[in-house]
Amino acid sequence: MREQPPVPRRGIDLSVLFITYNRSDLLETAFLAIRERIDFGRLRVEFLVSDDASEPTHLARIRSLPFDKYVLSTATMGLGHNCNKGLAAAEGDYVLQVQDDCEFVGGRTLLATALHILRSDPDVGTVQLTHQTPGIAHDMRCLGEGLRYRIYENDGVPRLRESGARPYSDQPHVKRRQFCEDIGRYREGMTMSDMERDYQQRVACQGRWRVASIELPSGFTHLGASRSFNESHVRAKRLARLERYCVVGPIFRRLRPAARLIRDWFRETW
Repeated sequence: MREQPPVPRRGIDLSVLFITYNRSDLLETAFLAIRERIDFGRLRVEFLVSDDASEPTHLARIRSLPFDKYVLSTATMGLGHNCNKGLAAAEGDYVLQVQDDCEFVGGRTLLATALHILRSDPDVGTVQLTHQTPGIAHDMRCLGEGLRYRIYENDGVPRLRESGARPYSDQPHVKRRQFCEDIGRYREGMTMSDMERDYQQRVACQGRWRVASIELPSGFTHLGASRSFNESHVRAKRLARLERYCVVGPIFRRLRPAARLIRDWFRETW
């Protein structure tokens, strides 16, 4: 059988991809903030939303927003699958990936600055638009206009580490299409934290692409911490409640640092 020719792309410069599930009110705020506050200049832009089978009321609200593409599911498959199908539908040379609970509060030219870095520096595969990991080993580089940006080192450690130990994050970021293809799909069928840590490990253990961040204030604020699906946030709230108990709380606060040291030692050793 003759191989089918590839489907031609539509000449889109940037795909703005929103990832959502049952938080259409936050999604609307996030979507409108980007549409109204970012200067896209002459970029050819498409807006997509990838939804993980939200409830009907949320789905109706999603459909009411003027996206160019609605990438929908008939069953809830998890964050990894939701990201993968959204990225598969994106046609831009670059992808701005945004969770539904992240509101853009940065300067109008922040995105243009990130794209300028990607176009000017062949080492950079993705630019983080928030400051998640400023303490990780990095170099400073400077564009001709005097713009400074961090470019992080890939640690090459072939095991999972805590999310804050590596520069890549699923917080809002813009990336090359080639970066997505080289790193590969998000793992599916696992928790949000494990999925992100797995992706971070793959980024950290390859030598082609580096992660960068800009020496400007963070471009996004988190709207929905209380409604986050990230189990680490849920665990943190449980621990905070435990510390408030009259009898158990003081004991727990005293033992917790030692338990954390033991945990970290095992992770670093094994």
